[in-house]
Amino acid sequence: MKIWIAENEAFELVQSGEGVLFDCRGLMDNLEQSIQNYLDERVESAEYIHSFLSGNNTISGGRHPLPDLNDFADYVISISQGKKIIAYDNRNSFFGTRFVYLCHLVDLDSFLIQEGYEDLKLFKKTDKDPFVGKNHATVVFYESTTESYEMAKRNINKMKNRDLNIDYNKDIIAFCEDINALVNTPDINRVLIDARAHERFIGNIEPLDKVAGHIPTAINIPFSEMYEHGLPKHEQDLKDIFKLVLGKECIVYCGSGLSATPLYVALKSLGENVRLYAGSYSEWSSKYPENIEIGD
Repeated sequence: MKIWIAENEAFELVQSGEGVLFDCRGLMDNLEQSIQNYLDERVESAEYIHSFLSGNNTISGGRHPLPDLNDFADYVISISQGKKIIAYDNRNSFFGTRFVYLCHLVDLDSFLIQEGYEDLKLFKKTDKDPFVGKNHATVVFYESTTESYEMAKRNINKMKNRDLNIDYNKDIIAFCEDINALVNTPDINRVLIDARAHERFIGNIEPLDKVAGHIPTAINIPFSEMYEHGLPKHEQDLKDIFKLVLGKECIVYCGSGLSATPLYVALKSLGENVRLYAGSYSEWSSKYPENIEIGD
């Protein structure tokens, strides 16, 4: 599956009117500053999305639960209007990959510009008020066949009657009970991958959760391994990183479900079977503080 794309490809899609940009940049647990950063400067025409990347959805636990998936999908669909969904983020970050994951949860395809915002050369950046000139609407009428009209009407009714907090893509998400089953009954065809820094994985430090260490049976592949010089690593390099888990079902997790998403995107781009444990270590360690391992 193609997810990461080069800036020049994204630029051509946006310039031709085939693509719409979403700005995923943000600061962890600082929504006010994240919004201010967008207001201070962004790619011209890019839409704000950061505060839609987390919420209080009871589907998942942990420090950064999923957002309301109906709200997320409604916003993205209303902005994209059938065009290709393209996101950008800061280099070596994980908010853009979180956006991609959420899109996949609600069955939307999306691309992520491989270059970080700091490195974009083709797109024009602006510090102008993003709301100026958006106080009116233009209605355009298109000709359509009866068949295409009826298909559009069926799709609208389908979306209207769909609750995405119930009817989401369950093939790419794992829950605490799934992890518990894997811990209690290990399976050589399923592997749990911890995306946090090695120091946190082995339990030397734990700046956020009450108990240091990792979920039993997990192996450690830090999300930083996905990048080199601010760019996602090439396909063969990623295959080398994941060589021990290729062909298996991978469940990735981190502290709260954010920094594991670069692994999700990397494995998806390799065509692998991967799920995200959305509650991640913050949920597991709060439920099973006695069932934590330390060391490698």
